[in-house]
Amino acid sequence: EERIQFGKPLIAFPRVADKIVMMAVETMIARQITYFAARAKDEGRRTDLEAGMSKLLGARVAWAAADNALQIHGGNGFALEYPVSRLLCDARILNIFEGAAEIQAQVIARRLLEGGN
Repeated sequence: EERIQFGKPLIAFPRVADKIVMMAVETMIARQITYFAARAKDEGRRTDLEAGMSKLLGARVAWAAADNALQIHGGNGFALEYPVSRLLCDARILNIFEGAAEIQAQVIARRLLEGGN
């Protein structure tokens, strides 16, 4: 169902369209780095750098996308009958399950300083 504001569908507002586009772009980037890390692992290569980057970026992208989705939905974003209300909680836990962002950043920095690419 399309949400209407000021007589227009939300997608007609440039800021809403921008948010949706960036959510799609950032999700694609996070997905591609994850595929890259998985392929490297399948080939038997060391992947702590790629895996760390994938976890860090994936968690950040999930959080940003969930936050944007909540903003787009407005007050309905907090209503439990809409799935978007759960997204922010689920996105937040990713940093905990996959290691805090600071720890992932340390792993990445260590590998980069060792000469990892």
